[in-house]
Amino acid sequence: MKDVKDYEIKALKRQIFISNLKAWIIGLFLLAELIFIINYFSKMGMFEEVSTAKNKVAVIRYNQEVTEEFTSKVMEKLDTIRKNGEYQSLLFIMGSPGGSPTASEELSEYLKDYQNDMNVTMYVDSIAASGGYYIASAIRPLYANKNAIVGSIGVIMPHYNFEELAKKIGVEEDYLAAGKFKKPISMLAKIDKENKEYMVKHLLKPTYENFVNAVANNRGLSPKALKPFTEGKIYIANVPEIQGVLVDQISSLYKIKKMIREHIGSEDVDFVNINLQEEPPFFAQVKVDLGIEKLLTHLQWH
Repeated sequence: MKDVKDYEIKALKRQIFISNLKAWIIGLFLLAELIFIINYFSKMGMFEEVSTAKNKVAVIRYNQEVTEEFTSKVMEKLDTIRKNGEYQSLLFIMGSPGGSPTASEELSEYLKDYQNDMNVTMYVDSIAASGGYYIASAIRPLYANKNAIVGSIGVIMPHYNFEELAKKIGVEEDYLAAGKFKKPISMLAKIDKENKEYMVKHLLKPTYENFVNAVANNRGLSPKALKPFTEGKIYIANVPEIQGVLVDQISSLYKIKKMIREHIGSEDVDFVNINLQEEPPFFAQVKVDLGIEKLLTHLQWH
């Protein structure tokens, strides 16, 4: 009877051991899967930086073409920053070659209003051209890296004429339109003099004047004083003739952060990069098959 009892105890211990081992293996695989998922979404930019510093500065890097989609995303992020109350200041780093006039105007006006609620520092690290400069000019003083490209205040509408190519491959344009200037441009013909004058007068020139007037107002200048620095000209930020006109002070990112720390009055400042990338598809799109059940069915005690 004693041998039977000892055997039953040993069998029970084996069962407990196997159960514990299975639990540990499941736990390890679940932990591995969790780590994989977290790393995957972190790399894809889903999670914002986590900071425990007493003082936080939000950092926005506008390093893309100016589009309505990207600008809307930036403004949504800035709305969140303003509402949550965690940040003492905003560092806006401009690095855009330009783009949409309407998107530039929207973000420019937004930033001017935004600084009524939160201090905004504008720094051009690489380029603020055309619409990028339109946006950057909204905040004063305007700091820039000495090698940054600024300016390019002008408007352009590209046009490609494929008329000769179309003739060779047998493509002919055919359309219906009501109104003399309803279709002033064709990809299969040069723009004639009348339509060029029409497009310049009704589209390019008014947009250009809006651009110049907006930047002049942002920079505290008259359009007349700004005009010599427009006409589509680009400049390296530290050239003498644009100091106090297009740029206020030459600096570096390190110095800008040091200045912000001094303004806040503490060295305990964390500069938190705000993610502007597209969020990846959620867990339904992540397929991770670790085969746990199949593995455990082959785990036996011998």
